Amino acid sequence: MRKILFFQWHSFMNRGIERALKELNLPYDTFFYQFEDWEKDDKFSELLRDKLKGKEYTDVLSVNFSPLISEVCEELGILYTAWVYDSPIHIRDMSSLSNSYSRVFFFDRGQAQEYQNQGMNAYYMPLAVDTEVFRVNASKREKQACKTDISLVGKLYQTEYGYFTAPLEDYTRGYLEGIVNAQMKVYGGYLIPELVTEDLLDSMNRDYAKAAKDGFQMGRRELEFMLACETTGRERYMALALLSGHYAVDLYSTEEDKRLKDVRFCGYADYYSQMPLIFSQSKINLNISLKTIRTGIPLRVTDVMGCGGFVLSNYQQELGEYFALGEECVVYENLEDMFLKAQYYLEHEEERKRIALAGFERVKRDFTFKERVGKMHGLL
Repeated sequence: MRKILFFQWHSFMNRGIERALKELNLPYDTFFYQFEDWEKDDKFSELLRDKLKGKEYTDVLSVNFSPLISEVCEELGILYTAWVYDSPIHIRDMSSLSNSYSRVFFFDRGQAQEYQNQGMNAYYMPLAVDTEVFRVNASKREKQACKTDISLVGKLYQTEYGYFTAPLEDYTRGYLEGIVNAQMKVYGGYLIPELVTEDLLDSMNRDYAKAAKDGFQMGRRELEFMLACETTGRERYMALALLSGHYAVDLYSTEEDKRLKDVRFCGYADYYSQMPLIFSQSKINLNISLKTIRTGIPLRVTDVMGCGGFVLSNYQQELGEYFALGEECVVYENLEDMFLKAQYYLEHEEERKRIALAGFERVKRDFTFKERVGKMHGLL
């Protein structure tokens, strides 16, 4: 008989997955542990090994992929299923993605295909939303909710781009600026990996060797991620600056930018107790995806819809595949288009509410945790 050990950490989606396991009548236990280092923790490996030995667990399940779990499961011959909502995947050493007992499901089909092409056990599974969990939490404190025109929940992606480009020659700095500018103009495509060449990396690392004696060298993955964050940060800043000059804009983030004088900084928003209220009470919820997401629908989008909120998002290929654009959610093609669509939907309340309701009904029907978890475990 199947029995699952559901490993938990301070992640999203835990409650939705647990409800799905119960609905599917899958016996499970939970095991909570918060890593300091996802790739090196001998204490955790021993705890997990002891937990699995002799307890008749057939499967381990986790949100995001843990190389440490993968190695222990490989050793004991236990199937390990991970469902990744991050992009890019948050580990340095990718070798455990090839372990025979590991199955890693990515929300981003483009990311899944990239790892499949490298011979890794990568699969594709869009994210899910539990509308009942969000409904209960939103109703508890609805009277305390603060209504606003536009909200953004997420990072500003303030990077050390300036620090890392300062020692570089003018030509190299200009080339990097060209990459950022090119990526900013493209919606629905991720150009950065193609534009980061070996010659560029060699040139940068020669400049670093001249400027410092600590031996620092920039790696490809690190550079691609920094450029993606810098591009996303610039887009988020420009969007917030543009919108806040005309409308009430709230930012829920651990980061603050003093240049955004007209934006109201509201601090961190708890995923279960505060976020459902923000999404349901904001007239427009803005999604500006991290550029590393190649095709996928970010968790932010499904969460907004699952709370009954109206979402205005940058274009992502899978959004157009799963939703009726303009009827269940709205996407923009560039910052000018974003502003015009925000203006239009703020002025057309009934249409905005109709789209929000249609989006809610869509995710309630087609983006359930029961269906996703069932498929990952071969039950549906």
